Amino acid sequence: MTRLLRIGIGALSAATLALLVVETAPASAVGSPGIVVTLPPRGDLSTTGKAVRLRVKVTCSNMSPVPIDVHLAQTRSQTKVNGSGTSGTSYKCNGRGQRVPVFVLANAGSRFNAGGATATATATCGTSTCATDSRNVVLAHRT
Repeated sequence: MTRLLRIGIGALSAATLALLVVETAPASAVGSPGIVVTLPPRGDLSTTGKAVRLRVKVTCSNMSPVPIDVHLAQTRSQTKVNGSGTSGTSYKCNGRGQRVPVFVLANAGSRFNAGGATATATATCGTSTCATDSRNVVLAHRT
């Protein structure tokens, strides 16, 4: 009977520990310091197509703001257009999500078109990447 009781207590402890691990927030969202970047589903395309404004959501705490680098790639017919841009650091790392504008400029001699594109956002802390996000975005002229 004592052995059965010990087995039951051990199983209950293991189940409780597993539940705590499952309910823990993702590693990128916790800790000190911490930053999470999230790309929006759409970008505002300039009238010339040479620039796109993306409002990247940045949530960080216990650290100084870092620039967010965004790379954008679009393929239309046989033409591939690339561009990049970097945010400023005027946002606050207070644990709340903020929209940080990043202006992506098309490489010289090219322009983005309305439609789909692939975006990647990266936050670099010192010499290492501390947050990243990639997604397909829709480029559209702002109305």
